[in-house]
Amino acid sequence: MDLEKICDKVKELALSVGTYLREEQTALMKKDVELKGTRNYVTYIDKEAENRLVEGLSELIPGAGFLTEEGTVGFEQKEFTWIIDPLDGTTNYVHGDSPFSVSIALIRGKETVLGVVYDPLASQMYCATGAGKVFLNDHPITVSSQSTLVNGYIGFGIPYSLDERGEKILENAMKQFRKCSFRIKGSAALEICYVAAGVSDTYFHSGLSPWDVAAGAFILQCAGGKCTDFSGGDNYIFDKELVASNGIIHQEVMETIIQGN
Repeated sequence: MDLEKICDKVKELALSVGTYLREEQTALMKKDVELKGTRNYVTYIDKEAENRLVEGLSELIPGAGFLTEEGTVGFEQKEFTWIIDPLDGTTNYVHGDSPFSVSIALIRGKETVLGVVYDPLASQMYCATGAGKVFLNDHPITVSSQSTLVNGYIGFGIPYSLDERGEKILENAMKQFRKCSFRIKGSAALEICYVAAGVSDTYFHSGLSPWDVAAGAFILQCAGGKCTDFSGGDNYIFDKELVASNGIIHQEVMETIIQGN
């Protein structure tokens, strides 16, 4: 399997779907927006974008499985499985805001082998096929060299359902507000990629789904960064918890914000 050729095709597909998202955002009416839960939006655009992704990716690797946000196809684990989010950042999208993205990851067995995340408004295409083979618009990227939270640039998100542990983590983060800059952008896939590109130094979020995380986490790791769950383990794709960093400040983030020591 030539991952580079497949990645080129995936980027073409992400570009096409991203163009559709950009064009449809201006035409979206409030009546077209549905709620899956509190602050959890979905539109006909999410569903159509997912249909287009599934159709295009099915042609690239016939017989591959899918794990999708909108359930266009039933999940069935195969040798190759696509994990896709047709519109990451739907809340931004339905309010006419940005950013939002298309996120596509390819898993072989239990190993991620390809990741593509595309921001159609900024025309930024992040992709990776292995360590060191990671790019933003065909330019190599790498994580930052920030060595401490002091003066760090920190991304985070607030889950739809905030439990006591989540509230405690936010309280811990508030204690760092005078040390560093915090930002919420609203697209987990992109915010992980910002860490990969050295824009942000770390990103943490709970309540995430595999399609929010899979592509961006792989891109980050290929750029030299680190991902863990809140316990420091490697179940960040399916355990709904993620700490993504440049690797250098990972332990400090874990101790001061996640664990609150």
